[in-house]
Amino acid sequence: MPTDPKRIEHALALAADGRTGEAEALLAQLAGADRDATAAWHLAWLRLRGGDADGALAILSEFADDPLCNERLREQLLGERRNAEAAAAMARAPGPAGEPRSLVAAAIARHLARDFAGAVDLCRQALAVAPAHAPAHNHLGRALHNLGQVPGALSAFEAAVRANPDYPEAWHNLGHALRARGELEPACQAFEQALRISPGYRSARLNLGITRFSLDQPGPALACFDALLARDGDDVEAMVNAGLCLQLRGDLGQARARYERALSLAPENQSAWYYLGVLLNEQSEPAEAVRALRRALALRPDDADAWAELAGVHELSSELDQAGDAVKSGLQHAPGHPLLNIEAARLERRRGDLLGAEARLRRLDPQRMPARVRQQYFYELGNVLDRNQQNDAAFRAFEQGNALAARSVRREAVDGEAFFREVAQVADWLDAGAPGIEAGAGDGGDTGADLCFLVGFPRSGTTLLDTILDAHPGVRSVEEKPTLEPVVHALRALPGGYPSALAGLDAGERDRLRRLYRAALAHHGAGDGTLVLDKLPLRTVHAGLVQALFPKARLLFSLRHPCDVVLSNFMQQYAVNEAFVNFYTLADTVRTYDAVFGLWEKLRARLSLPVGYVRYENLVEAPGAEAEAACRFLGIAWDPATLEADQRNRERGRIRTNSYQQVAEPIYRRALGRWQRYRGQLQPYLPTLAPHAARWGYSLD
Repeated sequence: MPTDPKRIEHALALAADGRTGEAEALLAQLAGADRDATAAWHLAWLRLRGGDADGALAILSEFADDPLCNERLREQLLGERRNAEAAAAMARAPGPAGEPRSLVAAAIARHLARDFAGAVDLCRQALAVAPAHAPAHNHLGRALHNLGQVPGALSAFEAAVRANPDYPEAWHNLGHALRARGELEPACQAFEQALRISPGYRSARLNLGITRFSLDQPGPALACFDALLARDGDDVEAMVNAGLCLQLRGDLGQARARYERALSLAPENQSAWYYLGVLLNEQSEPAEAVRALRRALALRPDDADAWAELAGVHELSSELDQAGDAVKSGLQHAPGHPLLNIEAARLERRRGDLLGAEARLRRLDPQRMPARVRQQYFYELGNVLDRNQQNDAAFRAFEQGNALAARSVRREAVDGEAFFREVAQVADWLDAGAPGIEAGAGDGGDTGADLCFLVGFPRSGTTLLDTILDAHPGVRSVEEKPTLEPVVHALRALPGGYPSALAGLDAGERDRLRRLYRAALAHHGAGDGTLVLDKLPLRTVHAGLVQALFPKARLLFSLRHPCDVVLSNFMQQYAVNEAFVNFYTLADTVRTYDAVFGLWEKLRARLSLPVGYVRYENLVEAPGAEAEAACRFLGIAWDPATLEADQRNRERGRIRTNSYQQVAEPIYRRALGRWQRYRGQLQPYLPTLAPHAARWGYSLD
């Protein structure tokens, strides 16, 4: 039937007045009862602007024979990558030959057949007839973009939105072109403009989330993906990207659940397998990580990122031959891939080709890398330069790596002062007489006679000592697992908080806390009948809690020259936690060391637990004698075979600390006194470290 312009104008006036429901009802009546195509077109736009993209498609599909509705239907379907449906829709309203609309439709058909040059030619023919035809500019941009002509594509999309500022698909495509040029914030603005016009535009919201993620903004990115999942809970692409945001923030359990759910819906989703593999590697599940990455590579053998991650999994497990095979395979597909070359350099360093590793890294341009890759680059460059005795350059590389780590998303979520507040709380408790520290000695509970806590400070030789003792058949090591931490958490919730709440515990409450600790030990594989070596260096600060609960436990304290310890921690790429975020500068590392050892002086004056000391320097100079002394302290027979690297690592599995590379090798001496090469950088901090060095018999000369 003919269009009823007055009633359509009335509907549009209602909409402009905010009476959207009435406007929709009137337009739906005109489109339904009167079969008014113009009303249908306006109804589709009203639905689009209200976020009901599916409703817009539904009404447009009913009127696909109408040229105007057909054009809008086609644009919306193409904008959501529903190409086959768009092609079918175009066939329903071909239009007269030579007109701009028909030429653009023909260009789209060429584009779908991957004849991008032909699509460009037809769009330019349309623009010769109608220079302001927005769809012709938009589809010219799409074709140019696919030909790799990004500047031309960008100009075409800009012309499209100038010609029609209410063209959501053109804004979306402009965002793509801007992102391809590395202009991420302007790209986000273009995607947001598309969403202001069409809030239900799935691809625009998806790409806004992806671009926000690329800007290291996981919160806003996750909001985009969660909005899509609220609309469609089985949106696999949104689910995988949501998992990636959660993983970047450190919410590994939630991220893993998203990936696994995505794979239950789409078992052949290559991205989900890849990201799951990355996450499993971070969770120290190397066998499962390898399986996931192999699945990803079976689906896409040229995925250089997956090859690099697979190499990293094997390297972390000291499976250097497998790591090398993965690097080789990946470099065949992408010889210049930054992360693959970083992994290759790491392998060259570990195999002793230090000059080759440095040359490889020097060929890379870190400024062209994403921040997370650039961070890895500088840490590896620092390691290589340190081994090559290029001390000043190595120090600068570590500074750059640490600066990037200090700006990371995970770092932003961590309170670096929390560690110092806890040290201060323990110190105040000790100054008040440490009430409750001896309460467990006579309550008849679990005395912890089978427990030894390996403490000290990170990078003081605890991992080397741990692997030696763990190779002993009478010892079961629990390496850096949250065993005592649930007890600390429980005490924080009690009146007085941690550690002051220890003073008010009765025997039953202490027993409950002991059972909590034992349950955590069992969860992490410590069985009955062996000496348990519970290793976590900074658990030094909880030695008073150990005594209060387990008065017959032992403390094995690992010592190393303070300057070497501080320097080594500054040079590490650590996982983010409340303690390790204080190692990004030498000043903060020294502050942390000073706080821990200052607290230890107060603690050891209050401890009745047996404490044994092992010096890193003695352990590498005369490993047999120092390890034998440690065994005597633990009350176990000395077994010289535990010194052999193969023996130590055969049953060990992956080492969970940053010392994994060193302990996989025979015991070496090259790290002794390394601090002297960096005396200039350490000089401002020597007055702080001097009392600690003197106390433990170390020289600063």
